[in-house]
Amino acid sequence: MTKTLVYPADSAGCGHFRLIWPGQYAPADVDHEVTVLGPQQRDLMLKMDGERVVDVLDVKADVYVFQRLTHRLMVDAIPILRSKGVAVVVDVDDDLSSIHPRNPAHDAYHPRRGDPHHSWENLKRACREATLVTVSTPALLDVYARHGRGHVLYNYLPDHYFGVPHEDSDVVGWPAALQSHPDDPSAVGAAVARLTADSGTFRVLGTPAGTGAAFGLSADPQGLGRVVDVFGWPEAVAELGIGIAPLADTRFNACKSWLKPLEMSAVGVPWVASPRAEYARLATHGVGVLADSSRRWYKELDRLRRSSALREERAEAGRQVAESLRLRHHAWQWLEAWDRALRLQRGQGVLTG
Repeated sequence: MTKTLVYPADSAGCGHFRLIWPGQYAPADVDHEVTVLGPQQRDLMLKMDGERVVDVLDVKADVYVFQRLTHRLMVDAIPILRSKGVAVVVDVDDDLSSIHPRNPAHDAYHPRRGDPHHSWENLKRACREATLVTVSTPALLDVYARHGRGHVLYNYLPDHYFGVPHEDSDVVGWPAALQSHPDDPSAVGAAVARLTADSGTFRVLGTPAGTGAAFGLSADPQGLGRVVDVFGWPEAVAELGIGIAPLADTRFNACKSWLKPLEMSAVGVPWVASPRAEYARLATHGVGVLADSSRRWYKELDRLRRSSALREERAEAGRQVAESLRLRHHAWQWLEAWDRALRLQRGQGVLTG
C-alpha cells in the first residue's frame, strides 16, 4: 500500500481546493492510504545543526505532498526526504513572484521585505528540488516546472456548490475583494459606471471600501455585509444576478485558474469575464461570455440586465458545464499525480511534460 501524507498550506480556499477536498474526495482504494494534515497538525520532525537541516526524522509515508512551500527550512528538507526514497510533491496555484505590489501577499513573500524565512524564491527552489510539481494551470508549468517534472491538476468544485438556491435578478456583482485584485477592475473600463448611471445595480462580495473608485463610481457599492467561509461562499455568490470576473492583462493573471467563473456557473449566475487563458478555456465548454474592451463589457452586461430569458439560458448552460467539473468525478487525478511522483522517484516513470 502507498502511504501519502498531504500538507495544505492553509485551511482557507486555496488549501481546500488544491489539497484538502481532493484528499477527501480521492476514491477509496486498497492500494492507497491518504492522510490530510491541517496547518495545526504538522508532524514533520527536522533535525537541526544550528540553522542547517541535517535530517528528517520519523518518515512515515511514501509520498509527501506540500502546498506553496515557501519556508527555507522546509525546502532544505526536500532533498533529504528524497534521499530516503520518498517522493516529494509541491503544489502551486499562483505565480507568487508576480503578485501585484498592492496586494498584501506581495511583501509577505518578497525575499527582502517580509519574513526572511518565507519567500517566493524559496518556493522556486522547492519546485526545483521536488520530485514532481503539481499546478492549477498550464501557464504555471513554465514558471515552476521548466525541468519537465510538472503535472496540471485543474481546479474542480466540491459537492456543496451544487443545488444552491438562486433567485434571478438583474443585480450585477463582483465576487471578489479589491485587496487581492487591486488592478483588476480596470479591465472593465467605464462599463460598470455606465450601468449604474443607467439605473443598474452593482454590488461586491468583498469589502466595498475603495471599490467605487476602482470601478469609476461616485461612491462605494453595497458589500456583502458578513464574513463568509469556504463552505458559505457558494450561497454568497448565488445572491448575484449577473457576475463579472475581470482580470487585468498581467503576468500574474496569465496563470490564474478558471475557478471564479466556474463557481458562478455552478450556482446559476451568468457571467462576463476577461479573456485570460483559463477563462477562455472554460468558455470553450459553452458557458459565459468574454469581453476585451469597455464597450464589450457594457454591451454584454446590459444584454443580460435587460433579459431574464437570456440570464436563465446562460445560467442553465453554466450549471450543466459545472456539473461535468465536479471534484467528485475528477479527484482520481490527484491520486494519479501522486502515483506518478512515486514512480518517478523510484526511477520507474518517464515524464513527458
